[in-house]
Amino acid sequence: MFEQDKDIYSDKHYFTAWEEWDFEATAFQDILNEEQFATYNAVLNETIQRYEKGLIEQDNQDLRESAFYEDLYNYYQQHFVPDFFMGPFLGLIWLPVDTTKIDFLRAEYKYFLNDSKKELLTSHFRHNRRFKPNQLKGSLLRHKVACIFPDYHSFKHRMDEPTKATSQYLKAKILQLPEETENLVNRKFNELREFMEANFTKHYGDIRGWHIAVGHFSQEEEREHRVMSLLLLDRKGYGC
Repeated sequence: MFEQDKDIYSDKHYFTAWEEWDFEATAFQDILNEEQFATYNAVLNETIQRYEKGLIEQDNQDLRESAFYEDLYNYYQQHFVPDFFMGPFLGLIWLPVDTTKIDFLRAEYKYFLNDSKKELLTSHFRHNRRFKPNQLKGSLLRHKVACIFPDYHSFKHRMDEPTKATSQYLKAKILQLPEETENLVNRKFNELREFMEANFTKHYGDIRGWHIAVGHFSQEEEREHRVMSLLLLDRKGYGC
């Protein structure tokens, strides 16, 4: 019965390593006598200790992700984002747009950030407990990047229907930027691309040796991502 229940197929629900061991121990406690269970439990504890040691070794061997995102966060905070708030561009280009809808979309993005962070934390500790602090640091830095410069692409794929409708309405209103703003946006994103390539090379080595999904957008998708990310920009970084 235990094996059958453990192997029940589901594309949504699954055991972590610790959950499966807990389930196994609970089942065996009813099957084995006291001496047998003590022997089983000793072996199980050794297995768990080896697994936990492996997690610690993995976390210590690869510190690149946290270092990569720390540099990326600092670049966004110190170089990329401030220029968008120094001139009148962002304030002026939204004037013809329904501010109520902008406020709604930004509120939904804030909810997306909160939900994503809770998912990040619960998933990390469910799978890693306290054995991968460096991985956690990298994940939290990646989330902070999405706070100071919105990740519209990820947000778009998590929208409910009312939020999608609002996003489509706003996109149609602002997809064309004034020439001066367009030039600023193009310059900043070209600088960002150069930094991303240099930062990747710094922490991971020659970019040509990696298969990474960076910039795999059509021209239309790239434009949508840029403009809608600018629309979602918050001077206080959504309080993250």
